[in-house]
Amino acid sequence: MGAPVYGILLTGGSSRRMGTDKATLVVDGASLASRGASALAAVTSLAVEVGPGTTGLPHVTEEPAGSGPLAAVVAGWAELVRRTGERQPAVVLACDLPWVSPGLVAWLAGRPGEASVVPVAQGVPQPLCARWAVADLERAGAQLAAGERSLQRVFGPATVLVADDDVELATWARSFRDVDTPEDLACLALAPPREGEDWIGLARTALPAELALRWATLPRCGAVVAFAGTVRDHAEGRDGVVELDYEAYEGPALARMAAVIGDARKRWPDIARVAVLHRLGPLAVGETAVVVVVSSPHRHDAFAAGGYVIDTVKEAVPIWKYERWRDGEDWGTGAAPVRSM
Repeated sequence: MGAPVYGILLTGGSSRRMGTDKATLVVDGASLASRGASALAAVTSLAVEVGPGTTGLPHVTEEPAGSGPLAAVVAGWAELVRRTGERQPAVVLACDLPWVSPGLVAWLAGRPGEASVVPVAQGVPQPLCARWAVADLERAGAQLAAGERSLQRVFGPATVLVADDDVELATWARSFRDVDTPEDLACLALAPPREGEDWIGLARTALPAELALRWATLPRCGAVVAFAGTVRDHAEGRDGVVELDYEAYEGPALARMAAVIGDARKRWPDIARVAVLHRLGPLAVGETAVVVVVSSPHRHDAFAAGGYVIDTVKEAVPIWKYERWRDGEDWGTGAAPVRSM
């Protein structure tokens, strides 16, 4: 990464639709605010929280409190400049992004050029998960002083809009899914499909292996085979593994998982339900990284199809693991290139 980049985390929203403070909601053992703070702190030269001060980051409150995201960004940047005496661009994050990661922050911070970088997810610009240029941060302050409250006119003509079909940005497609309502929060956990016999999913929360087993169990099936791949404490030449971090090219990964199931159904036409669920993000030793469940009237088909599915998922689906062990860290060993389906 080149010049220093600041971080601004917004935690002071009203959370009216959620009915409770979103910043304090816990997902996979950590509050939304702390997840955003960790992602910024891992990459930026200095990050501040604009809000009540729940993350351990230096914090400030916009004046008046609750006056909107534009005021919060301006207050955060002013605090950063006050602390450092320097004007640098900043990665701005809202606190309601459960899947935001240091990888995405690093990607935003490291984009070449001095212009703002704003991802566009499903056709909608994401200014609260973006890198703001110094010129646009200054413009935001001027607009706020003039009575403006909207973010729509902050960004100048040089702003780089990156669509979600960008090969690199697609790796973090899930990062832009925010939680505004209790229904959004419920969707953080994988749930079986309302209809159909295939269940595929990627999640940054614990995989529901027992639920998948129950879902696949049907009166017409005499066999249900379940496989759970867990994080072990060693890899080839790497003793003392303490953590794996999985990343995926999410859209193509889900499509490949569905294609693997389709191939299995052609080979074993009698199989009933099939679940393929994979974790993303950091996992400690002993945590479950992948679950495959296959049900069938007969055990031979269930065993054969289950083995085929897990082997082919490992070979054909664009999911990669980064290993951290006692003496270092690097991408996983023994990984084969992702093959075409």
